[in-house]
Amino acid sequence: MRNVIFIFSLIFLITTPILFAQEGKERLKVFDERTVPDDPNVMFYIHKNTNPNAIVYALLLDANGKMNPKDPIEVFWRRYQEDGRKKKLGWLEKTFAFDFKVKPVPNKDNTYVFSLVAMKDRKLYVTQNKDGSPKVITKINGAIAILEKIYLMVDDSKTIQDVLSMELFGKDVKTNKFIYEKITK
Repeated sequence: MRNVIFIFSLIFLITTPILFAQEGKERLKVFDERTVPDDPNVMFYIHKNTNPNAIVYALLLDANGKMNPKDPIEVFWRRYQEDGRKKKLGWLEKTFAFDFKVKPVPNKDNTYVFSLVAMKDRKLYVTQNKDGSPKVITKINGAIAILEKIYLMVDDSKTIQDVLSMELFGKDVKTNKFIYEKITK
């Protein structure tokens, strides 16, 4: 039940945002005590304030090192509080929050567009850099940016978890400078 409320709270937060245009560099400290997922081809990851685990989004590649056209992206838990094991998302997590719908971008080789279920209005574009590493492009604080990570602030002091804010961290595509957006309800 707690996961259901958390997921619906996340959906509410993302679909009814108030944007804060903050520089946000000071907020990077939320990742200081966290493990950065080192799985192959990590696109971006999500941490919550309530535990050390991460939700990881990674590219799936074909034999030529390009994105697998039939299944280009996978999402999974990296359970650091359980010996770091990789674990599939649960049905509720996939259905209401962290799963995605992906399709190729017409006339753009090796480029796909997707959105997370809980962020259905925010388009994310994934392609590969010249070295084959993944690059996810989206709008952060109104600018075209490379998404690097997301942080969810959750209140779990009650029986029902409540998502208080979601923070997007990345780099501005034009300036290569740090960019940040905080979405609250």
